[in-house]
Amino acid sequence: MILKSYIVEQNLDVLNNYQAVLLYGENDGLKEDIKNKLKMHEQDSEIINFFESEIIKKKTILYENIINESLFNENKIIFIQSATDKILNEITESLEKNSKNIKLYIFSDNLDKKSKLRNQFEKGKNIAAFPCYADNERTLINYISKELKNFKGLTGEIINIIIANSSLNRKIIQNELVKIKSFF
Repeated sequence: MILKSYIVEQNLDVLNNYQAVLLYGENDGLKEDIKNKLKMHEQDSEIINFFESEIIKKKTILYENIINESLFNENKIIFIQSATDKILNEITESLEKNSKNIKLYIFSDNLDKKSKLRNQFEKGKNIAAFPCYADNERTLINYISKELKNFKGLTGEIINIIIANSSLNRKIIQNELVKIKSFF
């Protein structure tokens, strides 16, 4: 299944319907935003981070972390960074043994339409692909307005200045918003 970014941004609970989600694309700011929201939303879960290189070095590490039960937390969230087609077999094997209390989130750069990893997540059952395309001015205006909705004096001119100084890069805007929030 292919998820739309505006739906996921409005309601993060949409991701709970899937055993694993692939987030891919050039919008690193959106991927980071979703990851941080997931961490805040699932505070009672154990969070495990892997990079593709770790999984390639030790093929069974992902599988072992899925079957091992946590002593302190009932739920687990596993984040895999910089994924490509090289670890498709490990992900597929892990999904077969995965239980309902373990969520797998896979972050990747741009993937071609021919990518086996992308095709698996777009067509598979119980798993989803979430493309993170570059933001445009409209999406950034909505993002800034949402983040600064409790601040008085926010005008369209201020939002346009923030966007103009960021070159339509959400990561830069996130940094600017942290500064604004810390000053006020």
